[in-house]
Amino acid sequence: MKTEKNEATDKDSISDLVRKCFSAYEFKDRQMIEDLLSDDFTFTSPLDDHIDRIEYFKRCWPNSENIQSFQIEKLFENGNEAFVRYECEMKAGKKFRNTEWFRFEVGKLKEVQVFFGEETQSADEEETDEAAIRKLIEDRVKAVRDKDINALLSNHALDILSFDVINPLQYIGADTVRERAEKWFSAYQSSIGYEIRDLSITISETVAFCHYLYRVSGTLTDGGKVEMWVRATVCLCKIDGMWTIVHEHQSVPFDSETGKASLNLEP
Repeated sequence: MKTEKNEATDKDSISDLVRKCFSAYEFKDRQMIEDLLSDDFTFTSPLDDHIDRIEYFKRCWPNSENIQSFQIEKLFENGNEAFVRYECEMKAGKKFRNTEWFRFEVGKLKEVQVFFGEETQSADEEETDEAAIRKLIEDRVKAVRDKDINALLSNHALDILSFDVINPLQYIGADTVRERAEKWFSAYQSSIGYEIRDLSITISETVAFCHYLYRVSGTLTDGGKVEMWVRATVCLCKIDGMWTIVHEHQSVPFDSETGKASLNLEP
């Protein structure tokens, strides 16, 4: 059920204001939600610890593009507070149920706390999770071949933790992933050959991981040739109904006698 888009007024009840918050997301109306939030607004969820208004628009508002509709099931108002339970349907067809607590001051939303609930999908819909993750991996392969940075990062969490095949031991953040990918892509004068095999996917309700082998090949800008197999593990969490990469681990084995990486191994 899609809500009706309308503007906030001085006569709006707390329940009216809550409904308009959801309406702003359905209609992708950023100005509407900006007008509803106080300057000192904070947002809390299992993934966010009292983030401020600026961080909220960086982390949370972009998810509005993935949302199809909300079905408000229960809405309780008490003074300047409200509790709401709703079912959200994503454009990809997934549904989940959350509960949120709202607190208003002088007609402005001052604080929201979100409590994640269960997915509301059938057994048939659960089968689509594997298909979604398989497509995500396939899209990563195409992004590398095309040297398309934005496509490569489209499903990465902002705070992704990465273990790469080169120094350092670990790094955090999608911005760092972008910098390293740009440097990697620019090192090739040719397109990058990239193929995977032995993809295995394991899924629970909100967490999944997959592992596979991939072959990377091509010609570097200095004329050198690259052809090697690498091991990869990708960990994902379902965030707002979308599978998102939160950790990736890439490695090659090494020869214990020489201490050097074994780059010539093949599956």
